[in-house]
Amino acid sequence: MTPQGLLIAAVLVPFAGAVLIYLSRWNRNVREGVTLVTSGVLAAVVYLILDRLLKGDALATGGFQVAPGLELALSVEPLGMLFACIAATLWIVNSIYSIGYMRGNHEH
Repeated sequence: MTPQGLLIAAVLVPFAGAVLIYLSRWNRNVREGVTLVTSGVLAAVVYLILDRLLKGDALATGGFQVAPGLELALSVEPLGMLFACIAATLWIVNSIYSIGYMRGNHEH
């Protein structure tokens, strides 16, 4: 995958996961499976971005115009990459904890 594709995937994966979680809200096993898969995929994407960054690749997307005079572009900087790695890893841990907590308390 291209560096630009990885950056776009890092933004779109959580949104896609949220939609799938909402659509599977009536079946808790599917919903929780989607949660774990989404968090795992996002972590994989983030660590692929980290690998590219450590190899010295320039990670940025060309901007596209959202509205007249408003352009959106993505780029990776070291502190942001550190935060992304921590957040992606903690999402997996939080998902596992939350699933156990909710099932243990018989929450809906």
